[in-house]
Amino acid sequence: MWFHERSYYNTFSMGWKVKNVLHSEQSKFQKIEVLDTDALGKLLLLDGKTMVSEADEFVYHEVMAHIPYSVSRKCDHVLIIGGGDGGVVREFAKHQSIKTIDLVEIDERVIEVSKEFFPQCTSALDDSRVTIHAKDGFEFIKKKKNHYDIIIIDSTDPEDFASGLFTKEFYNDVYNALTEDGIMMNQTENPFLDEFDIKKIYSNMRKSFPFVHSFFAPMIIYPGVYWTFGFSSKKYGPQDLNPVKRYEMEALQRSLKWYNQDWHKGAFQLSNYHKQKIGLI
Repeated sequence: MWFHERSYYNTFSMGWKVKNVLHSEQSKFQKIEVLDTDALGKLLLLDGKTMVSEADEFVYHEVMAHIPYSVSRKCDHVLIIGGGDGGVVREFAKHQSIKTIDLVEIDERVIEVSKEFFPQCTSALDDSRVTIHAKDGFEFIKKKKNHYDIIIIDSTDPEDFASGLFTKEFYNDVYNALTEDGIMMNQTENPFLDEFDIKKIYSNMRKSFPFVHSFFAPMIIYPGVYWTFGFSSKKYGPQDLNPVKRYEMEALQRSLKWYNQDWHKGAFQLSNYHKQKIGLI
């Protein structure tokens, strides 16, 4: 048996050989499945879309957490919207200086299924600094002002109930919830397929943030593999690494699978194609 994920407009697909279906349910919000595959190990699907695999989850989770942390001057409070698999929480929890980590996941079943099948991702959800909020991220963020140092938007594609996470109104709410030198990170799709108007996504981000940058990292489970991420900040560029954190990061990165600060500094050097797709040229 094979699983094929089709792109939004059904013009492209990627497939993996499936050994077994480990879990399948319809939650209040979406269909949740876990497949056992030859190439990727266990694979989490939400409404038929690939979310997390054992083979490459570390790439996404490490860059989402350690890039903004390495730049931030103060990082007491972190918010993650989405990300019920727990991988981004796991990476932030490696930094002992962080005081609180709020995880806002609308679908509690994603968390419970991830605990059962992806314990390597959910290993930090029991950390005393972590608070899980089973709430709508749109409503949660509106009530927060000048509180978080880093906000991660760990969203699915801009469709259905996740489409609002890519709007200028939402980015403005994120801006207001951040402290004076706060940073937002988000995933911004594949520029080669560009089914969700990447240029508009970055335009919306620029309407709220003075510093908006992009980089890419390979995600084997996402359509086209070349996956882009956004870095938006009130005060610092993505290459303005905090020198105070240098020795901490040098020690930590020895245990990481993808992230290191050399890669970090080079990741934001973009091709002309990438620049054109996000509206820089």
